[in-house]
Amino acid sequence: MPEIKYAIFDVGQTVYPFTLQPLIDYMQKETAEPEVFANHHTPRFYDYNPYMKGKMTDAEFAEELCFFCRVPYHENRLEEINQALHKGCGSPFPQTLKAMNILRRNKVEICLLTNALPLLADTGAKLTKPELAFTSYDLHLLKPDTAIFQTVLDKLNTTPERTLFFDDKSTNVKAAQSLKMNGIVYRPETVLKELSFYLPPAPMTLRSREV
Repeated sequence: MPEIKYAIFDVGQTVYPFTLQPLIDYMQKETAEPEVFANHHTPRFYDYNPYMKGKMTDAEFAEELCFFCRVPYHENRLEEINQALHKGCGSPFPQTLKAMNILRRNKVEICLLTNALPLLADTGAKLTKPELAFTSYDLHLLKPDTAIFQTVLDKLNTTPERTLFFDDKSTNVKAAQSLKMNGIVYRPETVLKELSFYLPPAPMTLRSREV
């Protein structure tokens, strides 16, 4: 198997746990039409894809989300929505940070590839300090479209066999694997064991220090 040169990580549910619940709670408190809100007009049912593909500004997204949830819009809504979204970002998975450290010791560059809400653009990179970060809103593509993976391969100027992709969604991993990228369906409890299959064995002294 070719040596891995780039490890490419998803962010939400892979770098850190993420939930929409703080945003749902905020919009439920602010809605002017609770009955409509309760009938599939919560943030859980809103279509975020155009925003994640870079087709809307932050302000346009906030205004449209408010309309969908029947929340009166005013100039402070964008910042309040931003705060609620950030509250949904949990602490990073220690297993992910350890996996990144192991990869870096093996001279593997860390990249991020995420279907990202632009308001949360800062979160993954602040925690992981990747060499490169790719987002759906910059590439105007969404996983699991294979075009987004091919675009990343082209930008890295590498072969798929030299990449290792981590994502909590199996559909995204399968899409990457269809291009012959290596892939791991991310689970905190199994990621380190699965990662070991793609790296050369560590020297005995290093393994003993990590036990």
